Amino acid sequence: MPDYLSSELKREIQSRYRQYENHHGAAQDANEALKRAKASRIWLVGVAVGLFSFQSQFFLGAAFALFGVYFYQIIIAQVAKAQAEDAMEELARWFSGKGLMFHDKTPFFRDDDQLENPLDLYQDAVYR
Repeated sequence: MPDYLSSELKREIQSRYRQYENHHGAAQDANEALKRAKASRIWLVGVAVGLFSFQSQFFLGAAFALFGVYFYQIIIAQVAKAQAEDAMEELARWFSGKGLMFHDKTPFFRDDDQLENPLDLYQDAVYR
């Protein structure tokens, strides 16, 4: 197991780690937004309004609009989550090429199977 990272890559490693942290936070926020969107009960209002749509085109349009808002919220949250996860995956592949892996936001050397020695990529002691 390597004990140190290359000091020549220090700036790039730290920069990419900051990006990884930002994307990880964005993925968590998008996941929460997706949960809120799926938990939204606006579709129930759409069903209730849809029951009145037999008599009026206005209610039919309102029901479709409510369903549209519900599915729009879900789709937007899923797209944001997928984008953040794709960016994190790309950065994780780059770090994997340098001998690092992540557990949540915590970096470890790839050979650390037990995840006993987390790394602080901002400390100079990690680089040589």
